[in-house]
Amino acid sequence: MYRPAVLCLVAVFAVVTAATVKRHPVTVVVSFDGFRPDYIRPDVTPHMAQFRDASAAPPYMRSAFPTKTFVNHFTMATGLNPETHGVLDNTMFDSHNETMHYTYEQFHYDDSVVPIWIQNENNGEGRHSGVMMWPGSEFPYQGKTPTYIEVYNNSIHWNSRIDTIMSWIENENQPANLVFAYFEEPDRTGHKKGVGSQEIQNQILRVDGTVKYILEQLKYKNLEEKINLIILSDHGMETVTYDRMIFLDDYVSNMTYKSVITGPNAFILPNTGKFDEVYTNLSSGANTSKTFYVFKKKELPDRWHMKNNPRLNGIIYLLSKPSHAFWYSFYQNILDKTTKEMFRTGTHGYDNDDPLMHALFMVSGPMFKKNFTAQPFDNVDLYPLISHLLTLDETANYARPVNGTIAGVEQLLLSPKSSSAGTSSSSSPHVLAGILATFIDALKKYQ
Repeated sequence: MYRPAVLCLVAVFAVVTAATVKRHPVTVVVSFDGFRPDYIRPDVTPHMAQFRDASAAPPYMRSAFPTKTFVNHFTMATGLNPETHGVLDNTMFDSHNETMHYTYEQFHYDDSVVPIWIQNENNGEGRHSGVMMWPGSEFPYQGKTPTYIEVYNNSIHWNSRIDTIMSWIENENQPANLVFAYFEEPDRTGHKKGVGSQEIQNQILRVDGTVKYILEQLKYKNLEEKINLIILSDHGMETVTYDRMIFLDDYVSNMTYKSVITGPNAFILPNTGKFDEVYTNLSSGANTSKTFYVFKKKELPDRWHMKNNPRLNGIIYLLSKPSHAFWYSFYQNILDKTTKEMFRTGTHGYDNDDPLMHALFMVSGPMFKKNFTAQPFDNVDLYPLISHLLTLDETANYARPVNGTIAGVEQLLLSPKSSSAGTSSSSSPHVLAGILATFIDALKKYQ
């Protein structure tokens, strides 16, 4: 018999929740690793298709080169090109010419590089950031970590991750106004099974179900028009078969160099006095096989924004042509469970102009156009876009200039020239008083 009062209380709490997130503009960025834009199909991913069509979205977003996970997530988080922030691949040579993968050193080539979740909190006035498993987020930057952080743990259920994110946003004392969240699929499965596999299709369905859950939670909490929600990916994916594998031992003695190889990309560090020999042999192999490219540091294309970094000093850089890859231990592990004829692996890291390497981007919220098809833009521009949404002070003495610009992304905004503060300013005392009065009345009815 108390149902009407309870429903009233639920409605009031929804209003109160919406009010608590209005102190600052709230932006949530959700990344699904390796999700290609063409994975979205109304008959397969109906919730993502509906969200895309109702939101502001380009056909694709251009990834940074190389089209790898760490590179692109750090580019989006810092607004800097790879040659500036120093993360040049998922696995690289460290300062002692040893292999490093997800280390403090890898993400701290330059200590002045600070992700936007730190810059958000540097702006003060009650701003708080939450980061859910985003690559590079568990490391401190200039001695600081975000208010909320969850380190990578693929055993945590995806819906539980969303529930945690919502708790950060709804926290009464330290509400998060910026959240970055990372999900490891469909990339993780795609590497093992290839793009066309049933296993990756299952993960695409899982992503669609997670987007549905996010939208349901925002609706239930009356936050649909209070939060700017960005759904994106870092890069695409392509399938490689065994007959398309490149074996470097066919072209150069493995006694003359050290290497770090991950799919289509390879860092080759010739032994002392062997640089010219290794470069000549690799170049000859590339010309003969026509399956890969060979670059000295100075020969790397400017448009990749990669070569102007000391981490490439003394390195010969290799990039395979599309649908080819350099053989390394990960592929051997796959082959051990199958045959050469049945071998399939998904990979990425190719030229960022390759359509199969393009990334997903779609955004909805009070500051964005609806039902709008945008022109493609670079993911390095995400930083200035979010900075605008959060009304961050880009001239503060702790902020450094970024490579991204607002020019490519302001097309998405309802009011490109206006401040976002007007859309998401604090609730007036009169509004809060009205909410409180309604809440008290509901309590009286319940009693």
